Amino acid sequence: MPESPRMPGLHAVMLAATLLVASCGGGGGDDAPASPAASLPPRPVQQTDLQIAQLIYAGTPRTPAGFQEDSQPAGLHNVATVHLKNTDIDPSLVAPAPQHELCTDDWTVALDWSETHAQHAMTQYADLVETNDAAHYYEFGRSREGDPDFHMRERVFKCSYLNRATANLRSPEGSAGELHQRPLSGDELRTLAEYLWRFTPYNNFGHAVLKSSGESTASTLSHTLIIATLERAVASGRCDRIDVIAWRHDADATSGALRLDVETLWSFNAREAGGGELCQ
Repeated sequence: MPESPRMPGLHAVMLAATLLVASCGGGGGDDAPASPAASLPPRPVQQTDLQIAQLIYAGTPRTPAGFQEDSQPAGLHNVATVHLKNTDIDPSLVAPAPQHELCTDDWTVALDWSETHAQHAMTQYADLVETNDAAHYYEFGRSREGDPDFHMRERVFKCSYLNRATANLRSPEGSAGELHQRPLSGDELRTLAEYLWRFTPYNNFGHAVLKSSGESTASTLSHTLIIATLERAVASGRCDRIDVIAWRHDADATSGALRLDVETLWSFNAREAGGGELCQ
C-alpha cells in the first residue's frame, strides 16, 4: 500500500497548540496571577497629591463646588452653630458615656433643653433673642448682653427627620442613628451627610473635602465624602503627613438605619514651603 503524503506544517501546528495549552496551565487560566496594575483601584478624585497639599495649606476652599451651604444671619459676623447633645443637658455624662445630638418633635421640649444648656454654661448666660422652626430642626438664637460679637445658634433635630440616639460622637464610626425622611433618596442622604460634616473636626483648617458622591442599590443608599486631613510633623524640619479618607454614610433603604464608616485610602508626605510641596 503506498505511503500517504505528509501534510506540510502539520507537526509544527500540533507542537504550537501543545505549547499553548502548557503555557495556560492545562486550561487553568483562572489561576494565573493578575497584572499588578489591573489590581489597583481607580483614584477616586481628580486632584493630584500636590494639588491636595496646596489646597490643604491654602485653607480654602474646604469643600467642592455644589457642596451644601449653611447661610449665616445677616448683619452678624461671628456666629457659632451647634446641635444640642445629651451631654449639654446632663453634665454628669462624661467620657466614655456615649454622646449624641438630641431630637424631639415638641418645640417646648427643645426650648427647655436650650434654656437648661444656657443655665449650665460655664461662661456668662446668653439671652434668647430669636427662635426658628426649620424643616429638620428647631433653632434658638442666643446673645450675651454687652458682647455684640457673640451669637450662638442652638439647634435640636426633629425626630421625625433624624434620631441620633444610637450614635456616639466620641467614636469615629459606627451607628449614626435613623433617618426618618420619606421618601428616602440619595439626595436626602447627601443633604444629611454634608450637613453633619459641618459639626465635625473636619470642618476646620487642615482638612478639605475633595469629593462628595453617592451610590445606591435596591437595599442600601450610600454617600461618601473624600476628605484630606493634615497631620503636622512632631519635629521641626520634618515632613507633614496628609491622609486621604473615605467618610461614608450608609442608609438602609427601608428602615433608614444609618451607619458611618471611615477608611484611609492613601497617605503621602508634604510640607508647607512655597504654598505646598511633596517631600520624602
